[in-house]
Amino acid sequence: MTQLVSFLNSNGSPFLVNIYPFLSLYQNSDFPQDYAFFDGSSHPVVDGSNVYYNAFDGNYDTLVAALNKIGYGSMPIAIGEVGWPTDGAASANITAARAFNQAKESTSWELRKALGIFSFDGQAKYPLNLGLGSGELKNAKNVQYLPPRWCVANPYRDLDGVGNHLKLACSMADCTTLYYGGSCNAIGDKGNISYAFNSYYQLQKQDSRSCDFDGLGMITYLDPSVGDCRFLVGINDSSCSSIGCGIFCGLWIMTFWVFMYLKVLGSL
Repeated sequence: MTQLVSFLNSNGSPFLVNIYPFLSLYQNSDFPQDYAFFDGSSHPVVDGSNVYYNAFDGNYDTLVAALNKIGYGSMPIAIGEVGWPTDGAASANITAARAFNQAKESTSWELRKALGIFSFDGQAKYPLNLGLGSGELKNAKNVQYLPPRWCVANPYRDLDGVGNHLKLACSMADCTTLYYGGSCNAIGDKGNISYAFNSYYQLQKQDSRSCDFDGLGMITYLDPSVGDCRFLVGINDSSCSSIGCGIFCGLWIMTFWVFMYLKVLGSL
């Protein structure tokens, strides 16, 4: 580790670190929930003369202390990733994610790259001001969706042998919302199967063969969404070649990170 830090320092690079207070909450049921947010905790952690009111500050200062110990206390630190998921666990929801990402301006960390603030179709999940330009998130415009049809479990078939098909679907598509605490976890076994089938079906651009699953799936034109569990319809990206879109997205992301890196250095 010391050799890596020495290499970064000799090349003028900051120490890039990802800090996810959510993971501490997710992995430990006894972790105080308010300590995971920037707003301060009713049970701060006291370490000598240092008092930490949130997990982010505590984790960040731990890194500062570690760098000091090996002789690199003046090395700049940049936050690579920090954020809060909006689904997939009991504490992963839009309300918590927005509260985390809209932390008070009085906190000392200006760089808070949000995690999962856009849905797959480029639409903002919730209002958020990043302090860049006009500040507010902008939705992608002129998004072309596939036709309104979905793949669901065939109600006339025995689904006992669906295991391998579920494994295939979720190994390719996103089944995060089916996890315990997720928005689609409580819609029943058949609903969970349908969600997995549909996620794979949309990923395959609604190819009818991708909804077969040995006859266990069927295509429907009735939206199977239930409550907060939204069955998605894929996007039609045929107007943008994979190479062209990849280059554009890559350049946009690179420009964004160069800007944020310079902003961090300017605040040190």
